[in-house]
Amino acid sequence: MKIAIIGAGGVGGYLGAKLVKNGFTDVTIITRGKHLEAIKENGLTIQDEDKKFNIKTFHITDDFNQNAPYDLVIFTIKSYDFNETCEKIKDSITQKTILMTTANGVGYKEKFKTYFPKNPVCESCIYILSNIRKPGVIKKYGGVFQLFIGSDEVHPKTLEKIYHIFNNAGLKTKISKKITLKCWRKFLFISAFATMTSFYNASMGEIIKEHEEELKEVLQEIIALANKKGIELTEKNLQEAIFQAKNNVPFNATTSMLLDFRNKHKSEVDALTGYICIEGDKLGVKVERMKSLYKWLIIKDIENS
Repeated sequence: MKIAIIGAGGVGGYLGAKLVKNGFTDVTIITRGKHLEAIKENGLTIQDEDKKFNIKTFHITDDFNQNAPYDLVIFTIKSYDFNETCEKIKDSITQKTILMTTANGVGYKEKFKTYFPKNPVCESCIYILSNIRKPGVIKKYGGVFQLFIGSDEVHPKTLEKIYHIFNNAGLKTKISKKITLKCWRKFLFISAFATMTSFYNASMGEIIKEHEEELKEVLQEIIALANKKGIELTEKNLQEAIFQAKNNVPFNATTSMLLDFRNKHKSEVDALTGYICIEGDKLGVKVERMKSLYKWLIIKDIENS
């Protein structure tokens, strides 16, 4: 199986490096800029807790067609690069190529279908803490890693093959029969906290301490939208999100969206906040609290773009 991983950041770089390190050499990692220059010169270095390893492979490139056509393409890019990436990859795949993304947000199956209506889509949900420390070096934090995959379009035997490829590379992966629900449970947490931390320029602990009631309103609006779409999120999921933030996340922890705002970078506000507002209007779900936050955040995002 020929795999292309688009993006060599904290997620894509880690996935690709683990695959190569563990003998799966038919993987192409597509990246660009100073990160690619450093990798070509010194290889890609992964710092994983107290372990460190380096890979050097010809198949880290900015050429989408280098090893095309691919059997599986994994988008590990930011949500705002999704449409452009679909355009760039279209000549490197066939109608049998499986498409998957680890991008933040939900609804990517439908987005894939607007570009590639005949391609099978594998939905996924990933839990990992990692980022680029400097060009050519990726740091993974703690022991957190879990990848869930699932699809009603990919043949079960092919899904099993993907499952075994990842697990044999030390990438803990499970096949989920409720993958859409898995994705929404993650989205519930990251959407609410990304929005709130970015609006108040505050840590997750500060949001819990000073704005918990407003946070609950935001979580309730996301759950209401999910329910309208047939996704079975409940009050229990709301309480789990708050419990996790209170007990399993450092008080001063931030979100990647907040860091983007602080660094005046383009953010994922459309995928993590705007999506709720737009879909809420489409489906007649009241999401007034989220709308009030989005109006301010989108102005700041435009200023930073």
